[in-house]
Amino acid sequence: MEALRTSDPARIAGHRLLGRLGEGGMGVVYLARSAGGTLVALKVVLGEYADDAGFRERFRREVAIARRVTSPWAVRLVDAAPDAEEPWLATEFVPGPSLAEAVDRHGPLPVRGVRVLGARLAEALHDLHEAGLVHRDLKPGNVLLLPDGPRLIDFGIARAPDDTSLTATGLVVGTPGYLAPEQADGRTGEAVQAAGDVFSLGCVLVYAATGRPPFGTGPADALLYRVVHDAPDVADVPDEVAGIVRRCLDKDPAARPTAQDLARDLAPEPDPGPSPAMGQEGEACAPWLPEPVVQLIAHRSSAALDLPDVTDTEVSGTSPAGGPARSAGAAQHGIADHPGGPGAPARLSPTRRRFLTVTGGAALLAAGGGAALWAADRDGGPPPATRPGPPRPTIALHGDLSGPDKETGLAQERGLRLAVEQFNARPGRPLTLAVRTEDDGGDPAAARRVAGRLAADPGVLAVVGPTTDPAAEAALAAYDTALLPVVAVSPGSITLAVQGYRSFCHARVPDTILAFYLNVYLRGFAGSRRIGIVDDRAADHHGWEISSTLSKLLHQDGHPQVPKVVSALRRDFRPTVDTLLAAGADSVVFAGGADRAALVAKVLRDRRFGGARAAAHPILDPRFVRAAGDAAEGWLSVAPVADPARLKGGAAFTAAYRRRFGGPPPRYAAEAYDATNMVLAALGGLKTPRPAREDLLAAVRGTPYQGITKKLAFKKDTGELVIAADNGVFLWRVERGAFRCQGPAPVTVPS
Repeated sequence: MEALRTSDPARIAGHRLLGRLGEGGMGVVYLARSAGGTLVALKVVLGEYADDAGFRERFRREVAIARRVTSPWAVRLVDAAPDAEEPWLATEFVPGPSLAEAVDRHGPLPVRGVRVLGARLAEALHDLHEAGLVHRDLKPGNVLLLPDGPRLIDFGIARAPDDTSLTATGLVVGTPGYLAPEQADGRTGEAVQAAGDVFSLGCVLVYAATGRPPFGTGPADALLYRVVHDAPDVADVPDEVAGIVRRCLDKDPAARPTAQDLARDLAPEPDPGPSPAMGQEGEACAPWLPEPVVQLIAHRSSAALDLPDVTDTEVSGTSPAGGPARSAGAAQHGIADHPGGPGAPARLSPTRRRFLTVTGGAALLAAGGGAALWAADRDGGPPPATRPGPPRPTIALHGDLSGPDKETGLAQERGLRLAVEQFNARPGRPLTLAVRTEDDGGDPAAARRVAGRLAADPGVLAVVGPTTDPAAEAALAAYDTALLPVVAVSPGSITLAVQGYRSFCHARVPDTILAFYLNVYLRGFAGSRRIGIVDDRAADHHGWEISSTLSKLLHQDGHPQVPKVVSALRRDFRPTVDTLLAAGADSVVFAGGADRAALVAKVLRDRRFGGARAAAHPILDPRFVRAAGDAAEGWLSVAPVADPARLKGGAAFTAAYRRRFGGPPPRYAAEAYDATNMVLAALGGLKTPRPAREDLLAAVRGTPYQGITKKLAFKKDTGELVIAADNGVFLWRVERGAFRCQGPAPVTVPS
């Protein structure tokens, strides 16, 4: 739980607010005490959504559905006011973790735990179905755990079986990987039936038993395809429940058991010896949860009782500020997964808003596992923590070294290693450093575990990384708790910069600022008269930050634009491109990733489009050139990465890199080299062989460093990069089948 902010009221409708459980694009979830003394999770909707008649009607429907749910295994609605100026609802407070968190932290449940989980959730679904409703979004994040059994939450998209208002147009409703085939292919009629909930329960049981979903992970469209066409992977599901799970996952809805059948078939065998951890209707049961999960629940229950005093405050304006992060609390209480939540604009509190001024006078509102985990020094030694004696001072690289972005992660590892080796070769250095590398494989769950290990190792003084935005979002909280300095050179989401992490230094301009450079280039150098903008929802935060900021800039200046939003499930970009061209767009900006940019490039080539084609850094990737082929020629990327050969001081770095690794430096090697040298310079200034992490953090933030690629200086209170003329942003263009650097990105439109 987070402390209340100064913008939060002390009370809402007689409920005394105690803290924040989470927040998302639609509003805030508070921990509150009712007038009768009951602890509740109070979900409050942002005023701007309350003014939307359609949203308010959906919220009323959610409240009405929650009132009809009476199962002991579903979170109970305590009170609600859907017609208030700021609609709210209060449910009983559940201090336990979600099933997703418990499995991620402590591994799969034992067989008995899977049976208890399945039986209780099946009872909840049966009660729901008997009330004439279907849930439609059963997944591990929507199941909370308590010692007496699970609790089903989030009825935001639950409906009566004959209500097709959300599926009549073929819209897929639910979470890919956990929804039924009839939902995944957009069929109406069947898609909202109770059998779909049973299929989802089967997926949840596979996850609980094995730690992975039955149709794998990956892009939404790939998951939807597998659910419809592929057999589920239940190889590791224990034999005691495997047959039941297979029946739940039958492609034919009519062949699946009912929820009532499942509750009977999954009921655990009575266990001799009563236990306080379970016991329904005289049933003598052994504890169903692993001991570490029980301890986690006990810890959170104790923390909920040890609540700070809250004094009443008056706040001008009653709307609680939403936040940019999709925290665990928000997800568990139904904020983050509403339509508009995960891909919606990050909403910043007044104290977190930043205006970033760039040369030229423009002001931008910065709105808003499978992987091998390498715990050893890559030179072959054991982890520093296992060596006898005091831990050796270490600089760590946290990166994707084996997943989709491994080229970037490996480049950063080599840049870091070269900087440390040069530091260790200096006479008179205050200490000799080790290098440690950790691979998250591009998996956020693995990134969270990596961060926990590095934060717990007292020898690790600082971390360079992670490689990607999702990994950073998952890892930064652990680093912040340990005050372990973290310098990131490739993640770009503005949400990372505004969440207030004390130990985070964002060593590149955020994605929102890249839209400024795109605007300057297209209008000032490409001479575009009408700019087409494609916001690809598959790119999540990145797509929105680029497209919305560019659109705002064009709107402010009255420059014509043609914005288009594309579903993450769409693979055919011909209708989108044709719409842009029919509206007179003479340049196109694609706000998305490399693979889907290649699809757009091919359509533009086929349409013989001769205007400027541009995107941000995600297309600066060999995968774009390979997938697009000759259609990639001429595409421009605005990216926070340099070609050292074009920079002052870059020749010496390039030569040193070539001597050490036998080839020219790849992209992001120089940026990691600069970030590491900044940390090393701060270490040298402290002149101690055992600096405290907080002292090193203060030195990094307090001392500007001139690197090869840019000047690195941070705001002491936020860790944001100080914006200057030398921001390390460059133009790259595909010429003769490869991206070639064109030099620094211009910051002013020529007169």
